[in-house]
Amino acid sequence: MFKAFLGKENLIKDFGKLSFLTGIFLLPSAFSLSILFFLSSLINSLLTNKDNFFTDKYNFSFLMGGIFLIISALFHSLGINLNQQYSWDSNLSWIGLANWLPFFFCFHSFEIYLGSPQERKKASLIFLYGTFPVIISGIGQAFFNWHGPLQTLGGLIIWYQRPIESLTELTGLFNNPNYAGLWLNLVWPFCLASILINKKINIGRISSIFFAFGIALTTVLTNSRSAWFGLCIGILFTFGKKIINIIPNLFLGFFFILITSFIPLLKNFYEVFFKIIIPNPSWISVDQNNITRFDIWLSALNNIISNPLFGSGSGSFPKIFISETGVFKGHPHNLFLELMVSYGIPGSILIITPITIISFLSFKKIFLDNDYKISNSIFEKSWIISLIILLLSQMVDVQYFDGRISLFFWILLSGSRNIIRNDLRLKK
Repeated sequence: MFKAFLGKENLIKDFGKLSFLTGIFLLPSAFSLSILFFLSSLINSLLTNKDNFFTDKYNFSFLMGGIFLIISALFHSLGINLNQQYSWDSNLSWIGLANWLPFFFCFHSFEIYLGSPQERKKASLIFLYGTFPVIISGIGQAFFNWHGPLQTLGGLIIWYQRPIESLTELTGLFNNPNYAGLWLNLVWPFCLASILINKKINIGRISSIFFAFGIALTTVLTNSRSAWFGLCIGILFTFGKKIINIIPNLFLGFFFILITSFIPLLKNFYEVFFKIIIPNPSWISVDQNNITRFDIWLSALNNIISNPLFGSGSGSFPKIFISETGVFKGHPHNLFLELMVSYGIPGSILIITPITIISFLSFKKIFLDNDYKISNSIFEKSWIISLIILLLSQMVDVQYFDGRISLFFWILLSGSRNIIRNDLRLKK
């Protein structure tokens, strides 16, 4: 009877894994459907995960932070904030909780599906495969004038595919080039890892190279400076010292192009090629009304100082900033400042602290711990690189509130939590 129960439990867990991976695959292209699969995996995790939620100190910190967020939202509903003059809707603070509270549960529940290097490698590759529609939709939008929005199942699945005036500001199936650029950045390390691990010329390596070309091309065409930066960060962290050996070849390639550009036929070819890949508008970006990132951050900091305990409320920053400057900015262009502006310092610190510690310790173990010897370490490395890129991007912008990005983030953080567990070296 015990064996029958054990077999049934394993079957439930396997179904949960399948639901989890299916959710990852559908995440960028069919968000609504992916949520259903993630919910299924969460239920399965609840049935099979024997780890107590409260025994993990990080879960406890997230839980306490969540309680503070709820208290802040309650105070906003009672009118205890300084934004009454801005016609701000206090219900936004309750709605904003959806960006945080459910993901604390996801963080714990997804750990069961990301316990080993092999499981994280599989999840990495599924993320990469699921990005194929993003690449195709972006190329179609830029080169073949595919635009929408395209939708099916009564609007359950929507690809925004908005028209663009030139090749740049590509969005693909996202509704914003910065969101598309960040998603491509996050899977970029997984793509590089798949190239490095497939050393022989086979279908796997060739497909990985095509993926790399597609990701790089569409990332450049988003015209997102942060996405370009993320592309470079992925290369530098993946190859490390090996990148030094590539630099001379890059110089030789540049010198070859420079010399052969004097040949009329090749000169025309180069001009057409580079105008397609990096058109002139990509280099032009001027802040509206001379408002810089520093000005936005300073405004957010001043507001945090004015409302340190409970914040000004979720969604209040645009109202505050436009009243100060006459310019609309949807957020403070920094995720952690946004959290503090919305819900105050105490709750924010309880959430930011475990995120910082997990990110640092997992980075330390993968990049600095010489005793951490496991198979498929290149994918462990790519996992942390993806997390680093995401965190860095949120220092200068806020794409987190797209549900696809936030789920990606908490999956990465959940896997990173497993990386720093003491018994991980014993796993094969």
